[in-house]
Amino acid sequence: MKNLDHTSNCIVTKSDKLKKSQIKLHCSNKFVNVPVDKIVRLEGDCNYTVVHTQNKKYISARTLKHYEGILDDSYFIRVHKSHLVNILYAKGLDIQASSSAIAFDGGKNIEISRRKVKAVIEKFDFYKKS
Repeated sequence: MKNLDHTSNCIVTKSDKLKKSQIKLHCSNKFVNVPVDKIVRLEGDCNYTVVHTQNKKYISARTLKHYEGILDDSYFIRVHKSHLVNILYAKGLDIQASSSAIAFDGGKNIEISRRKVKAVIEKFDFYKKS
C-alpha cells in the first residue's frame, strides 16, 4: 500500500466546467484550499513549488511542470524555467533587447526567457485589450 501521508502533497479538485477550480495543498500539517483564480504566480524550486497568492504563499512538494499541466493555459503561462504566472495579475511588461520582465503589484518583476517573450506579449495584449 502506498504511503499517502506526504508533507506538502498537493491534491487537485476537478470541476466539470473549468479545468480546475481550486487546489488543495497540504501545508504545515493541514490542508488549505486555494482558489485557482487567486493564484498570482508559481515559482519552481527544485522539486518544490512556491504558490504565491495575493496575500500568502504556500509550499508544495510538486514540480512546476505538474502545475503547468493542470492549470488552465488560457490564464497561466510559463515565462521562465522557474516561473508560471497568471497573466490576469500582470501589471505590465518591460521588453528590452537584452532582457525582458513581467511586472506585478508590489514591485515584483519576473524575468521572461527569450524564447517565451513573443507568447507572453501576445497573451498580455489579448487580456489587457479585453
